[in-house]
Amino acid sequence: MNSDFAKDHEGHRERLRKRFLTFADQVSEIDLLELILMYSIPRRDVAPLAGKLLQYFGSIDAILSAPIEELASFPGVGESTTTLFKIIAAVKMKKSIIQQPTLFTSNEVSNQNGEPVSRAMRVFANDEIVNSLLLLPKAPSFTTLEEYKNYLISNLPYNSEETRRRRANYIVDRFFSTGKFKSPLTLFLDHEPQESILKPIVFYHILKSEPIAIKVAEELVYPLLPIGRTNRDQVKDFVLKYLPEASDSSLKNMLRAIFYSYNLLGIGNVVGETLRFQLRPGEFESFLYVFTSEFKEPGIYTFDQLYQGPLHRWLLWDREWLRRQLYNLRDLGIISKISEIDSVKQFTVSLDQTTALQEYFSKSKDKALFLREKAEDISDTKQEYAEP
Repeated sequence: MNSDFAKDHEGHRERLRKRFLTFADQVSEIDLLELILMYSIPRRDVAPLAGKLLQYFGSIDAILSAPIEELASFPGVGESTTTLFKIIAAVKMKKSIIQQPTLFTSNEVSNQNGEPVSRAMRVFANDEIVNSLLLLPKAPSFTTLEEYKNYLISNLPYNSEETRRRRANYIVDRFFSTGKFKSPLTLFLDHEPQESILKPIVFYHILKSEPIAIKVAEELVYPLLPIGRTNRDQVKDFVLKYLPEASDSSLKNMLRAIFYSYNLLGIGNVVGETLRFQLRPGEFESFLYVFTSEFKEPGIYTFDQLYQGPLHRWLLWDREWLRRQLYNLRDLGIISKISEIDSVKQFTVSLDQTTALQEYFSKSKDKALFLREKAEDISDTKQEYAEP
């Protein structure tokens, strides 16, 4: 590095530091990432590396939450940089746990019939998960939501009719929250998905209806991915920050239900008092349903929207696996275009959710099998980065 370049380089770094200290909220994401890299790579121009990291991962949050192995293998990122990223991620996670924002204005919310239910105290009721896996596939046999609800009341495994009605309401509220029975879900269920395909969909719908469950997934489990585990005491402390009024019995039931749900629905693995989890691939049909639920209307979306949403942060589906599924959707005609050339990676959804599911299920079984197998075999088309 010649003296003139060194002076200009140091001047740029100093200007960047001063701008951050004076106008921190106005610093761009790429400048913020460059600031971080300046402290792990002090004697090199890190602007090109910052640009390549953002282009590949999509956001600083995605970089901080990426697996250590993926970061360490990225050209230009060494042990010091990887360690610094993980220190920042750990501090950010710890801060999110000790904050105490108000989640509920009231413990009582109403179901579709206007009946008050204490949603905060009924997170992930254990029996309803098993019942949902068993009885949701029966839904396409009925023509109205009322008929299906009556079926649930007659067939749920409880002696008391009052209990059966209450549990039937629970299932209806969580899986048919719009009140529409002929929905993308019943269309999907009509094709008799295997239980392994249905489990992530049940998990997704439960989280959509339970605010505290979303908090656990996004603010406790997801930030702990580098560690890959949490324990009952950590989950208890986290929940109490949001629900300090929870009774001991309610809290005990809630913790048991959260652990049970992650374990039963295949999102994690419970060993004693520890919940273990890691990023993983999924099954194409589960992905298809959740993806079209999140991106249900035609339009242009970014990879970052995909990676920062439920498919990655709740269901813990691996980013690269998710990326490969986009190409399967393109082959199906559900996505019309994928762009990974520009700094903002994006894809164009061409079909609404119902049409997309109909298009998929209209294909022959051989075509569907081909697509699922192809999901594991698509060659890696990501841009290769040279050393900066």
